[in-house]
Amino acid sequence: MKKFQALILVSVLFLSASSALAGTQLTAGAIGTTSDTYMLVMGWANALKQAGSSVTLTPLEAGGTVKLLRGLITNKWDIGFIASPHYANALAGELNFEKDPPSLRERYKKVRTLFGILSGMGMYVVRGDSDIITIPDLKGKKLAIGAPGGMAGLVTRRLFKAYGLDADKNDYSAQYLEYGSALDEMRSNLLDGTILWGGIPQSGAFNFTRQIPLRFLPIDAEKFEEFRKDMPQGQYYMLKEFSPELLKSVYGEKNIIQDKPANMWTFQMMVVVRDDMPDDVAYEITKQFWENLDFVKSTAASLQSIDPKEALTVLSAEFHPGAVKYYKEKGWL
Repeated sequence: MKKFQALILVSVLFLSASSALAGTQLTAGAIGTTSDTYMLVMGWANALKQAGSSVTLTPLEAGGTVKLLRGLITNKWDIGFIASPHYANALAGELNFEKDPPSLRERYKKVRTLFGILSGMGMYVVRGDSDIITIPDLKGKKLAIGAPGGMAGLVTRRLFKAYGLDADKNDYSAQYLEYGSALDEMRSNLLDGTILWGGIPQSGAFNFTRQIPLRFLPIDAEKFEEFRKDMPQGQYYMLKEFSPELLKSVYGEKNIIQDKPANMWTFQMMVVVRDDMPDDVAYEITKQFWENLDFVKSTAASLQSIDPKEALTVLSAEFHPGAVKYYKEKGWL
């Protein structure tokens, strides 16, 4: 009789847990439809569906990561993305977060992370038929530095100052444009270059090179170290180098004009939620992401570098308890 009662209790608890998840609909704010963040959410949503999960996920094109963070804490979406250094900036009230009221900074403390990804990078590209070979060659040129209010523009301004290029002194013309619009203007020779965010290949760059070759500008390692020292939370930034041979193999031999390796800046891009997300929901979406990682990666070539060994390191936000439960089960924490 006691065994029967215990079986009933276990069944009730299981059904209660399942019913708590049933019909859970989540939204995720992503940088843009061509970004790694949007591709990741698409793959994640399809993985949940394929696994028969009771949780559904819908991607939203929401803008830069500053907007993604603020949208998350104001309940505009349930999942967002914010880089490790940028979240640390938000907590400290630095840079793009300097003018935030105390009430907003208090809300930032309620952010929790599920994991991080290193697939995205900041890269500077110019037309392959231009005479721009290095970053100093951008002096007097027009450069798109990302969406208005985004962190890409702020990072670019700080990095270029290490080269002695100051947009405020008109050393170059900094244009705030989304990546797609910037590439369109480059096609028409209305713009000399742009920053792009993504992996290798970057989808916007790949499409551009079907018509016009591109060149990726290298970032000098010593200048980058100067930038890291000057940049608040600069310890979270790093460089990744790609050889001309690799870039040409990805984009096509004739589509890339590249004689020197290209360095691209990056950091952990954290997948974040609010602390009021139920533990079972956070557990479920974390579990389905990692247990269907190959399926998620199949969404885009730029997601191939996602690795659970890196995903739980160099993060500036606390883990959500639901994610912690899964990682402890796997022996990852």
